[in-house]
Amino acid sequence: RRAAASVSTAPPPAPPDVGPTNPWARPAPWLGAYYQLRQGDPAAMHNRERRRGKAAPKRGRFITQEVERREVARRNVAEPWRDMKGFDRGDILEVEHRPADVGSDGPTERVVGVCIAKHHRALGSSFRLLCKPDDLPVEYQFAAYSPLLVSVDVRSRPRKRPRLSKLYYLRQRASELKFPEPRRPEGKRR
Repeated sequence: RRAAASVSTAPPPAPPDVGPTNPWARPAPWLGAYYQLRQGDPAAMHNRERRRGKAAPKRGRFITQEVERREVARRNVAEPWRDMKGFDRGDILEVEHRPADVGSDGPTERVVGVCIAKHHRALGSSFRLLCKPDDLPVEYQFAAYSPLLVSVDVRSRPRKRPRLSKLYYLRQRASELKFPEPRRPEGKRR
């Protein structure tokens, strides 16, 4: 017969001291063991000191992305047309904007053109509009969350959705495109 195992009530042994004197102490994981292997090399020590004060890169990116996500959500609630879900590439859009040289409280301009691209980059989201004011092809790139952008209206949609995500080939065919005139704001006459 086997003897019953005795149960010890003594506390478990204390872990070894994990201080700078411990040979198994680990450096910060993102610094890597490379610097531990090259302790005497002045170039490695210089790089280690240069990088020691910096945080791991992913943390800062996460915080920035979260702040941008919340700001985008807040602005989309206030002005739902800014999220660019109401239009797609190939749509004829009428965009009311303030020219950059006038500032945020100057008069507005209206342009009509075809949306040839959308770029989704959180607060840096933008779309490209190919227009023909005065029968001369011009391409605008509007930042969706810019305070200079006043409104975006869809004038018409294509019968068939384009298969490409960017319609840059329309730049060569700009002479064939026809756009309606921009609508005049209410109460204004020529």
